[in-house]
Amino acid sequence: MKNKILLIAFFITISLNAQKKKNGNIYNNHPAINVIENLYSAMNANDSEALSKIISDDFKGVSGEQMNKDAEPQTKAEFIQQVNNAHTISKYYNVRKTSNSYPDAVEYKDENFSGVTWVYSWEYFTAVGGTTGIDYSQPRHTQYVVNKNNQVVFARYYLNQTPYTETQKSQRELEDGEVYSHHPNINTVRRFVKALQYNDDENLFVDFSENVNVNGLFNDWGADPLDLEGLRNGFKNFKSNFEIKSMDNMWIKFFEIESGADFVQSWWRVSVKRKSDGKDIVFPVMFNHNFNEDGKITRHWESWNQAKLQ
Repeated sequence: MKNKILLIAFFITISLNAQKKKNGNIYNNHPAINVIENLYSAMNANDSEALSKIISDDFKGVSGEQMNKDAEPQTKAEFIQQVNNAHTISKYYNVRKTSNSYPDAVEYKDENFSGVTWVYSWEYFTAVGGTTGIDYSQPRHTQYVVNKNNQVVFARYYLNQTPYTETQKSQRELEDGEVYSHHPNINTVRRFVKALQYNDDENLFVDFSENVNVNGLFNDWGADPLDLEGLRNGFKNFKSNFEIKSMDNMWIKFFEIESGADFVQSWWRVSVKRKSDGKDIVFPVMFNHNFNEDGKITRHWESWNQAKLQ
């Protein structure tokens, strides 16, 4: 039985090896990689003359996200003009390989790719819209093809198109809902704040959903939000150290957002007395509250400078 098992394992190994077929070599050090690094330098310097030497006359550039089958590839002249435009209409333009990766140069044995080298590059692209301030900076992946003359003949780009869509929208004025100075949800926020001020624990959370999401500047970036119990304990701890003297509303509005969740934003002048030494402290607090269809608070966000209480 043991011999049979060994024989089966042997044939499985032979079968798996027979399915492999080598189709070229991969290099992490190659002249074609140097060409791409020179390309970065020329692009970052907006050196059209250098770009003209690096880019071949028959260059074709395509977007990896392009869904239009009839779209014409980018030409050499269009590529050089695009770099020039980027320097003209944006700031901080820069293209470089990412610090935690390196490009691979691949020489395929396939006849279709004879005489050229593919360079698979993981890059970081930086640019900020000069008029809109939109940040395009992001990692991107580009597949380059370098010919025997050390010129780039092909490039395929993969990057997030969202900033560019946002740019198109930012060229005009777009409405995104309505702003209310008076609204039932505003009344809810006022009741909550006044219950906090007057130590009315019985009514403090009556307008909160049981699964409310609690977050704010007190929390670390990316950390899990608190729940209702966490908010309750936070207020309890605050009141054990400070006596709330007043919470005066400075500004409050309800935003009915078409593209997102509706919310009430409010600013408050908070006056407290520190119990340890009796010091009076005044500081601003901003709340953002989201609501469900039943008018219950589903998200509580608070922003205030904790250093003010030191």
